[in-house]
Amino acid sequence: MNYVSLVIGSAILMFIMYFWSMRMREIADSCRWVPVLDPNKDTSLPKSLPQISVIVPANNEEALIGTCLQSILDQDYPNLEIICVDDRSTDRTSEIAGKLFEGRTNCHLISITERFVGWTGKCHALYEGVKYASGEWLAFLDADSSLHKAALRQCLHEAIQRKINFVTLSPKFILNTFWEKALIPTFASMAAILFPLAKVNDPSSPVATANGMFFIISRTAYERIGGHCSVKDLAVEDIGIGKRVKAAGLGILFANGRNLLQTKMYSGFREVLNGWTRILSAAMNYKLLTVLKYLTMHILVSLPSFALGTFLYTESAMELWPSLWFLLPLACLLQMVITPCFFLDQAGLPKKYSVYVILGNLMLIWIFVVMMKKIIFGDALQWRGTIYKRTRYQSKSLEP
Repeated sequence: MNYVSLVIGSAILMFIMYFWSMRMREIADSCRWVPVLDPNKDTSLPKSLPQISVIVPANNEEALIGTCLQSILDQDYPNLEIICVDDRSTDRTSEIAGKLFEGRTNCHLISITERFVGWTGKCHALYEGVKYASGEWLAFLDADSSLHKAALRQCLHEAIQRKINFVTLSPKFILNTFWEKALIPTFASMAAILFPLAKVNDPSSPVATANGMFFIISRTAYERIGGHCSVKDLAVEDIGIGKRVKAAGLGILFANGRNLLQTKMYSGFREVLNGWTRILSAAMNYKLLTVLKYLTMHILVSLPSFALGTFLYTESAMELWPSLWFLLPLACLLQMVITPCFFLDQAGLPKKYSVYVILGNLMLIWIFVVMMKKIIFGDALQWRGTIYKRTRYQSKSLEP
């Protein structure tokens, strides 16, 4: 009997069980502490409705900008203005936005031709958009996302009822291609591991984040944290803003927005990988040890590790426990299959996508390796066709 193989195999399988047990606990915590906003819920708002300024940055978004802006125009909240910032687009983005805004006094199309040095393009576009905003509340919506008609009303209701200054939503992803279905849910779950939403909503926890696809913030809070100026060089400016809002004690809610917000985030294999490499590395603040930690963790819970652990464990386990040896690997396998189904259900996605998790995990491992390479060599950030020579894969002021 090979006790060394038994111990190593058992350790691998037990770690896999621990990993998925922690994910199930996080899912259960989210069910308890992360509200799913209902577009049909009755709302209680002041008689004198505060104005909401919705700001949309758009860089070459001709395929999606129409849907995005129309979703804002369709809002059932009457006191709003829309500011679309055409950020150096070379396609029909400006033309499409202009036609939608034609004849509307509450809609403004702003065009910028240069980016401030030391700023990311999105931060600069949002900074310029805020200059034209007159609302008491500021809402920021990505051009590849769209809102249910009740989204602004429901989010403002939550902010007022909870006496907080910031509401952000997790989206429902629109997944069309094979690679989108295989990769995006797994990568999104990694973000949830980094920032458990139940802890984000816990005022006593220092964990904080936000989703830049959509969030709404009071102007008072926005100005108090320094707005986008305070996060101008961050590739994940949304996380930086969420951290600053919570650190200032201004109140934050990260709600499940699967019924209110949907996004077509990335399309195609290369775009998905590049986009999430940028997001996850910046979310870890380019810390090599943090990336190495999660790389090791995901290697250990991958299908090859499960196969290796089962192989090392089985022969000796069958000798020791002839009728029970299969329980440990079976429990691991069930957790690997079932737990992703619950996460997908929370995200409003079909449970059948869980079959892609194995592939998604392997590609996540590849992303971690790429991230380590970029951090070690201090590569320049590349984003939407722009190379930021001053913004590299090096630690930034992510924390306030």
